[in-house]
Amino acid sequence: MSETKSEEQHLEKTIEALENSIEKESATGSSTSINSWIKTLSDHKGYQTIVHDLEKLKDAIADKDGKKVYTLLEKLGNETVKAAEKADGKENTAIKKLGKTLLKGSKLVEKLVGKE
Repeated sequence: MSETKSEEQHLEKTIEALENSIEKESATGSSTSINSWIKTLSDHKGYQTIVHDLEKLKDAIADKDGKKVYTLLEKLGNETVKAAEKADGKENTAIKKLGKTLLKGSKLVEKLVGKE
């Protein structure tokens, strides 16, 4: 039960951090959150594609490669929404919200850096 609660809190904190970053049009704190998700998802089967894309996202942010950032955010958003279908109840809603927030973030970054 505590593991489920911990995962829910992790989801909530990530959604909050993403929403705040989107509102402030910044990537502040994203590296910590990305590292945390890489660690969490590495322990679960079926999430290796997402883990790989998170690692690429971390590198793209460090390289300040806006095109890669919004492309990866969009891909991760779609993958996360799809992964939500496998979850139950509250977790499904939270994961879907995370995916939609990632998609929103990809649109913001695309708008900020321009489409190439």
